[in-house]
Amino acid sequence: KVPLFIAQGANDPRVPKAESDQMVEALKTRSIEVPYMVKDNEGHGFANEENRFDFYRAMEEFLGEHLGGRVE
Repeated sequence: KVPLFIAQGANDPRVPKAESDQMVEALKTRSIEVPYMVKDNEGHGFANEENRFDFYRAMEEFLGEHLGGRVE
């Protein structure tokens, strides 16, 4: 088992949100919790600065938790 963090732009033309939803639901049915970030105003990649900062903050916490490190 390895940790997984999923980030998704709701308007992504390459990776439909439904695919990420499906992955998260499949893992939840197996009692595996997965952090899942969805930004409604994004496509493929986070262009909005506020969304990028939210993503970086969440990823830093996720990596700190799973790799053992200091999160500021």
